[in-house]
Amino acid sequence: MRQRDPDGARALLPGVPIGREEAVPILFRQHCADLVRLAYCLTGDRGAAEEAVQDAFVALYRNWSTLRDRSATLPYLRVAVVNRCRSVHRYRARTVQASSPLTPDLASIPGADGEAVAHDEALRLAATVQQLPSRQREVVVCRYYLDLTERQTADLLEISVGSVKKHASRAIARLHDLLGVAL
Repeated sequence: MRQRDPDGARALLPGVPIGREEAVPILFRQHCADLVRLAYCLTGDRGAAEEAVQDAFVALYRNWSTLRDRSATLPYLRVAVVNRCRSVHRYRARTVQASSPLTPDLASIPGADGEAVAHDEALRLAATVQQLPSRQREVVVCRYYLDLTERQTADLLEISVGSVKKHASRAIARLHDLLGVAL
């Protein structure tokens, strides 16, 4: 009888054989929430974010036997999520959006205190980031939300480190302009 691994420790150990039926649910429990947050930052739509993450996990499950380095599943999932978010933006560009996905529901806004001000500022920043060109938005999310290094961001987005620096610099300058903050 095979012993269960409820904490998923074996899934994180390179060289330890583990099947997709065990590994994918463990990875899902460990990384789903973070991947949904990443996708939401890129799309601004909770439903699209969840769908992108679900599609990435389905692809991982289907392609499990073809993965060369199973210890690199999180980077694989991140790339898959980013690519699916790009598809969402391509689809949106072809269709007319009736309303902005970042428009807050007035019933969900907290009362007039410090938390409400912080909430409003976060909404304003998120809406402003959504106005950036897609590559700049992706770099900002990777560098400042996921706290990835320039090299990790470059690998995830499949661009050079120099491009990451260029897009980050342009994005920060644009955000300063849009938010009316002096450099």
